[in-house]
Amino acid sequence: MERRVPWFQGLSRTQWLILFVAWLGWVFDVADTALFNFAKVPMLQQMLGPEYAKIGGRIDALLLSVFLVGWAVGGLIFGILADRWGRTRTLLLTIFLYCVFTGLTALCQNPWQVGAARFLTALGIGGEWAAGVALVSEALPDRARAGAASLIQSAAAFGPILASLANLALKGGAWQSLFLVGIVPALLCLVIRAFVAEPERSLRARNETKSPVRDIFASREWRRNALVAIVIGVVGIAGAGTATYWAPNLVKAVSAGLAKSVVDARTSDLVILSHMGTLVGVILVPWLCQVFGRKRTILAFFIAAPVALLVGLADPTYEKLLLFMPMVNLFAIGVSAAFVLYFPELFPTRMRATGAGLAYNVGRLLYVPIPLITGALVDHFGGPLKGGIATAVVLTGSIYLLGIVAIPFAPETKGQPLPE
Repeated sequence: MERRVPWFQGLSRTQWLILFVAWLGWVFDVADTALFNFAKVPMLQQMLGPEYAKIGGRIDALLLSVFLVGWAVGGLIFGILADRWGRTRTLLLTIFLYCVFTGLTALCQNPWQVGAARFLTALGIGGEWAAGVALVSEALPDRARAGAASLIQSAAAFGPILASLANLALKGGAWQSLFLVGIVPALLCLVIRAFVAEPERSLRARNETKSPVRDIFASREWRRNALVAIVIGVVGIAGAGTATYWAPNLVKAVSAGLAKSVVDARTSDLVILSHMGTLVGVILVPWLCQVFGRKRTILAFFIAAPVALLVGLADPTYEKLLLFMPMVNLFAIGVSAAFVLYFPELFPTRMRATGAGLAYNVGRLLYVPIPLITGALVDHFGGPLKGGIATAVVLTGSIYLLGIVAIPFAPETKGQPLPE
């Protein structure tokens, strides 16, 4: 019996550098989002004053919706640019973009300025995923892509943990300090600029198309792949986004009467613990994709995630959140590791970054109404524990049904090389 070679064996120093840079870019990318989640409640309380109790939930949700729109637009624009300009140049630009506007958020004086900063930050975050995933999938051999997908998407756990540690270190301090932490990843741009070269496969394909979006929708095969992937993407995004975005609000709600420093520490502890579940999920999912196939794995997690959401967020206490949020993240966020592996396999090289960015980020546009509805319900019912979050969870659970229906129309790519 032939011994299976470990996925990482034989990778060159350049391939390891590309993998590390893409992983670190996504770590800081996710950390940025988590930093905002920690800062948003004290930030809005300071900006809105007594009005926070009346409209805080709606403003909170509006900021998330603006961020999602920016993420989707960035994923599409920079996905196209990554196919036209190259992966490394686009990766550098997107990381620089989200670092600058994360830092500038600390200077905002009202929610409208915050919304503008979050939109511009999201442009970079959305584009970074599309460029980074295409870069890794093309620079590594086919046998290494599943293992690389686990490593890349482990950033979904390490990013929030990094942000949680920053929040713990700064607990009780001004919310502006959290956004200043988000400037640090700009140093990664220097590494990319100096050491990361464009993959040969991307260089060969760069001039083969002038309009990758048009080429995707002109072909029946690529159009079907794009539409199915968009549906799968919006379901995954909705499931992951509902729980993680509103978790700080839930912690605050179940910690009424406690000092801010205690609430900050509780929130950080919950985020760190819950993303232990994320880490298990993103390591497990690519292995399951290799053994059982992409479609079966995504389908299984789409069935398990809403069950975990409904059980974990129904009538929450702090102890219940500590117990169930790791399970919620394992299924709801863990499945995103399948997207890192699967979406680049659905499109040829000349349109890969565009297709992957379209699939993962346009789904965010379709998710936008959910946080708006959630925020309105939170304000209407008087708080996240009185119906708003529970209703959002039911809505999210319904969206998983859409993903379950879409899976049979998706192609299975297990064991196949990347299309040229």
